[in-house]
Order: sequence, then C-alpha cells, then structure tokens
Amino acid sequence: MKISLLDDCSSKAIKEKLSGLLLKDLVELDELQNMLDASYTATGMPSGIIDAFTGEVYAGAGWQKICVNFHRVHPETCAKCVANDTAITDKIKTGHHHGYKCSNGIWDIGVPIMCMEQHIATFFLGQFFYEDEEPDRHFFINQAEQYGFGQKEYLAALDEVPRFDRERVEQILKHNIALSAFLSDSASKSMRNFYEIEQRREAEAEIKSLRNYLANIIDSMPSILIGVDPDGQITQWNKEAESVSGIGQDKAIGTQLQDSMPTLGSEMDRIRTAITTRRKQAYINRPNPEDNKTACEDITIYPLIANGVRGAVIRIDDVTDRVNLERMMLQSEKMMSVGGLAAGMAHEINNPLSGIMGHATNIRKRIYHDINKNISTAEDCDLSLENMRNYLNERGIPRMLDGISEAGERAATIVRNMLAFSRKSEQNFTPQNLPQLLDRTIELASSDYDLKKEFDFKQIEIEREYDENLPTVLCEGNEIQQVFLNILRNGAEAMAEMQKASRFTCKVYKEENRAVVEIADNGPGMPEDVRKRIFEPFFTTKEVGKGTGLGLSVSYFIVSDQHNGFMDVKSIPGEWTKFIIKLPFK
Repeated sequence: MKISLLDDCSSKAIKEKLSGLLLKDLVELDELQNMLDASYTATGMPSGIIDAFTGEVYAGAGWQKICVNFHRVHPETCAKCVANDTAITDKIKTGHHHGYKCSNGIWDIGVPIMCMEQHIATFFLGQFFYEDEEPDRHFFINQAEQYGFGQKEYLAALDEVPRFDRERVEQILKHNIALSAFLSDSASKSMRNFYEIEQRREAEAEIKSLRNYLANIIDSMPSILIGVDPDGQITQWNKEAESVSGIGQDKAIGTQLQDSMPTLGSEMDRIRTAITTRRKQAYINRPNPEDNKTACEDITIYPLIANGVRGAVIRIDDVTDRVNLERMMLQSEKMMSVGGLAAGMAHEINNPLSGIMGHATNIRKRIYHDINKNISTAEDCDLSLENMRNYLNERGIPRMLDGISEAGERAATIVRNMLAFSRKSEQNFTPQNLPQLLDRTIELASSDYDLKKEFDFKQIEIEREYDENLPTVLCEGNEIQQVFLNILRNGAEAMAEMQKASRFTCKVYKEENRAVVEIADNGPGMPEDVRKRIFEPFFTTKEVGKGTGLGLSVSYFIVSDQHNGFMDVKSIPGEWTKFIIKLPFK
C-alpha cells in the first residue's frame, strides 16, 4: 500500500511503517459493524466492508444465505465471488462506485473507501435483485445441479434475496456513498495523525540520538576538548580533559579556565582573538612546561560561530616528533601503494567485468542447457539444437567461453586483491594464515607490474617452501601485506637490471613461538654499507624521482613497533638478498 502523503516523507522508517497500515488500523472495527447493522435496519440492503489489499472482511450485515451457505462455501462458486470482488475493486480504484452482476447471478455495488487518495477498502452493497428483472430460476437450478447444492434449500435461499426498485437502490447508494466519504475522511485524518506522531517521535528520537552521539564523539576523542565562553568560563569538558586534569565534568563546568586547567590561563588572549575574528588559532608543537612525559602538545582554538553562540572550543593533542614522522611515513607509503595499484579504477572495472562474465554464462546456458525455452526457440527457427551444438563444438566455441570465464575470474581476483589492499588499515588484528597472505600479495604484485612496469612480474620464478602445520598469526593483515609487497617490488626492480632468469624463494616456517617469513631474490645483492642503512627513513639508492626511501623503513616500523616482531636483511653482492620477518603468534 502506498499513501500519497508519504511521497514527501524523507524518512524511510516512517514510509515503511505507515505504508503497511490498513483500514482496520485507522478506524474502530466495532464502530464499522454498528454502522452496518444500523444501515441494514434502516434500508434492508445487505452490505459489507472488505479490505482492498488483503480481502479481509471487516464488517457485514444482512448477508444472504445463498452466498453465505452456498456460493461462499463451494470452492468453485467461491472463486467466482472472489473474482467478482476483485473485478469491482479494480473498477473503483479511481474513487468512483461501480455496480456489477456477479458470475453467480446476483447484483453487488462497490463503493471505494479512500485514504489520502488511495483505495484502501471497499463498501459493498448487496446481494440483491432489481424489481424490474426476474431472476433466471433455470440458471440457479443448473447451479444447484452443477455444484451439488440441495435444490430446494438453494431456491429457498434465492427467494429470500431482497428486491429493490432502481430508485430505492439509488437512494441507498447515495446514503452509502456518504458513509464511505465519512470513513475515507476519518481514515485520512487518522493517517495524518499517525504521520505527525511518527514524525514527532522520530524527530525526538533523532535529537536524543544526536545528543548522545555527539556526546560520545566528544568523550571518545583522544584529544582534550574544552568549551569556553568569551569570559573564559568552561562550558564543555570531555573525558580526556577529566583524565588529564583529574577534575570531573560536573566540577569543571562553570569554573574559570585558568582554575581547572592552569596551563591554559595564558591562552585567553588567543581565545578572545579567535572569537572576535571568527578564525581558528592553531599553535603546533607547543612545549608543555609542566609535563615532562609529553614531548609537546598542539593547541587549536576553534571559534563557535553558529546560531549566535559566542565562545570557543580548545583542542589539545599530545604529540611527538617520532610519532608524527612515523605516521607521515606510513600514510605516505600507503597512499603511494594505493595510487600505484589504481584501486580507484577497480570499482569501474567491476561493472563491465560482471557483464562479460554474466553474458558468457548466459551464452553457455542458452546453447548447452536443455531447457524448454532453448528447445522451443530452436524449433521456431527450424534449427536442430544438437546440430548447432556440434558445429559450435567443432569450431571450439566452448573452449572460447571457458577462456572468457577464466580470464574474467582472473581479472576479478586482481580487482578483489586491489580493493582489499587499498582499504585503510585500522589496526584490526585478526588471525592470519601467512602462506595465504603471502600468495595473495604475490598475485597483487603480479597484476601491478603487468600494468605499470616495463617487464612482466609473472616471468619471475616463484619457489615456495611453506610449513603446512603453521598456526595462524594474530596481526594486521593489510599492513603485513604491505610489508611483503614492498619487499617484492624492490626485489623485482633489482632483478630486472640483471641479464639472468629472476627468481624469488619464499619460505614460511615456525621457530619456537614465532612465525618466520623469508623472501629471497637472486638479484644483484647490496654492499655492506647499503645493507646497514636499508631501513633508515629516506635512504634510497634509486635515482631522484624514482623512490622515496620510505618503503622499507615503513615496513620495519610495521613489523617491529606495530607487531612486536623482528625484521632483518642479509645479502651477498652479486648473488642474492634475503629479508627475514619474524612475528609472534600471540
């Protein structure tokens, strides 16, 4: 059921809730029954109110035995009754009544009950005969014989059906149209009330949720957030401010800033400047004079400029040079990887790729599946399906379809790997199967070099030596995959400069309480002075513009700092280079 009132409703929840309302949800059914009983007493006209969607009978009065005891009981005549009700319902959807002599030979008139311009229920008048027409008793005798009704009882029920002259029917119809209009107006008013109540309820819930959400955001932030008015009186005090100062929110709010946070007393001039100019005031790496444990703190003062509120929000973050540098290095390298893999294009590739694979599957179904549609279409074209299949087999079409599906699946695998790797890491440590993670990274590196480099990564020989009984390792999968990818990229670029077959030897095994991953190449190796500096930030042996010197330093940081692991490199110039990564199982 769709109510036009909902067309302008932006809330999906309200739409779903109100769109399921029926007439019985909008008016009292007892009152409907009383109304029909009174109408039958006054007019003698049988009537009933039936839901337009479910067919549920809400109320009825004066229904005749011929329908209740015969037509509505036998499945075939009942089907005619339902079909007649449906025919009348279809005729009155536009809001106009309709008279109809049913397939069982008796008159009914349907009057629509509307709600917000939508047909919601039907007010039926009948069963009856017009006085100026004589019922065809032969038709009803045949009905009794055909459906096994007792003829005597059936004809007696026929004789009880009321008869009205046409003028009387028109008067009763006007009365029922007025009743339908009243019910339509009541239903529409109830719907508007429901709508307004739900809107108000949703707005209140949204305001409450928004308040809780904003409070949670403010309290969950790792920064100190303090709100002040132009006079320096505290208006907001989050959990981090409580933790650092040791003063609870209830005690801090309403006090002067310099009383609850003495180190900020000297900031009042900047706070007033931010409020007056309506521009934020930021002071990066401001040394904290009282806390020796904090290397520095950054202070940003944001003016409150909305809805005439005057004041400011002070944000304080504890930072260090090392953390800033490490975060910069990690994010910089991650973004370089994402750019190099063109992960943004993966979404665009998925759509045509799905179409290619789907059409290939459909072609196979329409040729090689013995479904009725294939057989009938072939017959319509005067074509032997078997001969056509023989021809296609001889021409190698199944092999071509297999090739399309296999190529599409390989492309889909590449897209999935690119998308999985490009997702920003959130330090989500989960159990990982290191051999599988390494294999996925090799696939990822293979697709990257196929697209971007001057040589084919797939030409590099990969030797694998994996411990089949290796337990899973609790780690951040994306970050460890980034470490593997950095090593594979550097090795592939180094081996590309040599005139011999390139080879990676990948080993994964257990060593006491740690998992060990070794990735060795047969490239040019590196001298001792380079090997000692290989993990230093910004150290690179590549030409200017071809490397940042961050890849291996970021990898070292991920393994050692983020995962409490160990990373080392060994090399013999002119022969090989081997990276060793050790990660604890717990």
